[in-house]
Amino acid sequence: MSPRPKPRRAATAIALTAALISTSLVPPAIAGETGRRGAVPSTSKRSPARIQKEARQTLIKQIVKDHGVSAAEAGRRADRQPAQFKLAAKTARALGASYGGAWIDQRHGGRLTIAVTKDAVSPTVRSTAKAAGMGDTRATTVRYGYKHLEGVSAALAKRVAEANKGAKSGLQTGLVTSRNVVRLSSLRGAKPTAAQRKTMRWAKREFGAAVELSTYAHRSVPRYCQDDYACDPPLRSGLAIFTSGARCTSAFTTYSGGRYYMLTAGHCAEIGYWWDVSTYSYGYQNVGGVANYTFGWYGDSAIVSVDDPSWWQPRGWVLYQTPIYGSEADYVGGYVCKQGSTTGYTCGTVTEVDATVSYPDRTLAGMTWSTACDGPGDSGSGVYYGDYAHGILSGGPNSGCGMIHEPIGRALSTWGVSLLSG
Repeated sequence: MSPRPKPRRAATAIALTAALISTSLVPPAIAGETGRRGAVPSTSKRSPARIQKEARQTLIKQIVKDHGVSAAEAGRRADRQPAQFKLAAKTARALGASYGGAWIDQRHGGRLTIAVTKDAVSPTVRSTAKAAGMGDTRATTVRYGYKHLEGVSAALAKRVAEANKGAKSGLQTGLVTSRNVVRLSSLRGAKPTAAQRKTMRWAKREFGAAVELSTYAHRSVPRYCQDDYACDPPLRSGLAIFTSGARCTSAFTTYSGGRYYMLTAGHCAEIGYWWDVSTYSYGYQNVGGVANYTFGWYGDSAIVSVDDPSWWQPRGWVLYQTPIYGSEADYVGGYVCKQGSTTGYTCGTVTEVDATVSYPDRTLAGMTWSTACDGPGDSGSGVYYGDYAHGILSGGPNSGCGMIHEPIGRALSTWGVSLLSG
């Protein structure tokens, strides 16, 4: 497990309140009084059922496009993923050191594959999967346990961060469970610096086949932007949020000790302290100020206090009314989606977890890569699948599709808050 982050603070940010430090198990009540700005308007003329149906259809179209399967098959894969993730997490706990990772194998029917380091435990994996109604789950034997790969990833991340200092393009890493490796990549077509070449040689010498050398096509950048976009309350994930003339996107709403908080990307908090939403009915309205944030080695997340919850009516939703009921970890081959204020609703498959990402002037560890498309202004979007939160959108390549997100579990733990349930 990574050490607890030492967050970078906004210059004008205040310390987290005592209420934030002590996490409440029950969300605070929302007062019925709507305040000086009038009644909170309806969020959409479309019913929640219709909205969720449209989101599911978009996801199915993406799976069809990615894998050339029928719509019916894509729907089957989409619907079973949450149960597969639960099985993977349960099996990982049961196997302990024998667990080698898990992934969704989209090339073979979207089946769950669980890697083990000992042939003797494979029957246990298969019997557990069969009992869970997923008899097509495959057990495969690999050389390296997941804990070993996490150790390799952590050691590489530190060396990469040091080697990237002053370089025009950075090394990046990612744990690829389907290949049982930690991938160490340099920018395609760019000549690595002497320090970066030394790190690559050290990695192969130190970890052997557990490290795979590769390249990536485009530099990674955060996704803030300048633009206009408007949306009325309630406060939820997927709204355009503004500060100092720049735009990001809200992530999931959270609570702790009688207070509500909005999550977004940490790099957005470096732009400004106060955050507004441009509403259709009332113009720009302030949400609150940055309580704290981190943007660097320990990830990319920020927490913004909701100063007038009686008017904002925070909800555990993604725009428009998709409810969020909990959180899940990321697995290679699984799908994740986001609702951003620039590119809207997009989905893609997870390609790397526990990734080390090179941004201009800083390196981020412990991130997740997927193939979803995003654009400037999408930073801070809540990354999710179905009714489960997965993370906070951070950035992507500076050309083409690809998405980097902060895992939701780390963000919640960092700030000591709980997700507001839909």
